[in-house]
Amino acid sequence: MDAYDALMRDGFVVVRQAIAPALVEDINERIARFKQRNPKSVSRNLDDHQRLYRVVNLHLVVDAMTRLLTDNPAIDVCDRFFGEPTTLYTSLYYERGSEQSLHRDTPVFCTSPGERYMGVWTALDAVDDSNGPLRVVPRSHLLPPIDVQALRRKVFGDGPVSAMSPEGWTAYQDAVARQCEDAGLQPEAVHVQPGDVIVWHPQLFHGGAPHPSAGTRRSVVMHVTPKSMPVGHMDVFYGQTRPAEKAPWRYYRRGPREIARFRHVDFGHEYTRRTWFLRKA
Repeated sequence: MDAYDALMRDGFVVVRQAIAPALVEDINERIARFKQRNPKSVSRNLDDHQRLYRVVNLHLVVDAMTRLLTDNPAIDVCDRFFGEPTTLYTSLYYERGSEQSLHRDTPVFCTSPGERYMGVWTALDAVDDSNGPLRVVPRSHLLPPIDVQALRRKVFGDGPVSAMSPEGWTAYQDAVARQCEDAGLQPEAVHVQPGDVIVWHPQLFHGGAPHPSAGTRRSVVMHVTPKSMPVGHMDVFYGQTRPAEKAPWRYYRRGPREIARFRHVDFGHEYTRRTWFLRKA
């Protein structure tokens, strides 16, 4: 079975050793250099073990990370899924496990038409049960659609829905969790080696296992879409706001691929820095 067929069957696929060891080493070295060159900008994001957590769009200032798009055969799976070339929308960088509860991404990566988004997760360290592996619920992408409008009426009544509504997020994820339980679907941890890539379907229920060790779990998640695909949040997902016809951001090119151009790097959704302010690596 090829990678695309595995994705469509299980909701995710692991492409082993998709990223060359030399590139993994180069990216890790460049990010370490970035931390050394920008101590004031990173300090508030570091945990007690000096690990970064959930840095958004670090690839804008550590350009070598864009090679996880351009030099990655797993992206061929995304091209086939979309039926057109894959572009990079945003990325997340972690040095420890996300430890996120099981969820679908669709309420905050809402596209029109639907399912024009995918997650592409690259391991930069070996990952096992000691350092927060990705957890997936196989075949959860095949569950029946949730009645989102009925859920909106139940949670919000006639009230507004904010773009990042915690109530809207929790209600939807709880509904998917009940479906998984009723269908007898169980999560499983995915152990990987540096350079392995996990691609997941937009409807996959997934999350992060606990990270009990003091070691790192360096990884990059790329959120990918076709070019110019607008991405909405929960106000769009629940139908309060009409989806945009075209993405407002521009793109720049790396090799054969295109990458959305943004001006900020976000540290843990707590503070941002303009890209020109940061010393690049």
